[in-house]
Amino acid sequence: MNERFSDRARHALALANLEAGKLRHTYLAPGHIMLGLIAEGKSVATETLRLFDVDLEKVRSQVRSEMGEGEAASGRIGARTQTQETKEVIARAIDEARKFGHRYVGTEHITLGLLAQEDSLPSRILRAQGVRIDSLREKTLAALRSEIDPSHDLVHSRHGHFEWMHQAELAKAFRSPKFWHTLILAVDSANRLGAGEIEQIHLLLALIRDEGTTVATLLREKGVTPDWVRERLLASNGAE
Repeated sequence: MNERFSDRARHALALANLEAGKLRHTYLAPGHIMLGLIAEGKSVATETLRLFDVDLEKVRSQVRSEMGEGEAASGRIGARTQTQETKEVIARAIDEARKFGHRYVGTEHITLGLLAQEDSLPSRILRAQGVRIDSLREKTLAALRSEIDPSHDLVHSRHGHFEWMHQAELAKAFRSPKFWHTLILAVDSANRLGAGEIEQIHLLLALIRDEGTTVATLLREKGVTPDWVRERLLASNGAE
C-alpha cells in the first residue's frame, strides 16, 4: 500500500520539531508531537480534543513543564533523533491508516498512535484533565470514518500519482538531517513573513538561507538572495 502524510500531519510534525527546539531538546518525543498537534490548531486531532472540553493551553503548559528544558543551543535548527516511543507512534499511525485503507496518514492517525501508548506523557496529561482515553479513541475513530478533515481532500486533488510514496521511501526524507534543516528553515521563513501555510517560496528562502550549500551558492551567484526574494514577494503582493 502507498501512503503519504496529509498537509496538516506534515505541518504538525514540523511544528513538533520546532517545539523540541524551544525546549532545547535534541530528540523528538511523543510529548513534542502532542505539542505539534496542538500548535497546528485546525486539525481533526485538536477538534476531537475540544469535544471533551480539553484546555489545550493547559495541556501545552503541562507537557512543557513535565518535559523540562534540555541543554542544547536555544532554537537549534536541524534534525532531532526520534525516540523509540516516537517511532512506535508513527508506526502505529501508519498501521491505523492501512486498517482504514487510507492512502494518507492524517493527524487523527497520529492521535491514535499517541493514544496507543497509555502510559505516555500525552495520555497521562489527558487523563489528568478527565479525558477517558478509550472514549477519545472512539471519537477519533468516528472522525476517521467520516473523513471530516478538509486537508485530506487536498491530498487527493493537488498531488499527482508520482507523489504517492510508500512509507519506506518517505522515511528516507524524514531520516535526513538536511531535509529537517531545510523544512525548519522554511517554517521559520513562513512565520517571519506572517504566512499561515508553508508554500514553495518559503522552501526557496530556506534553500538560500542555508549558507554553504551548493544550491545556496549557485543561487547567490545569480543574485538570488533572501532579501531579493523578499523584495520581489512584497512587490508581487502589493501589485495584487
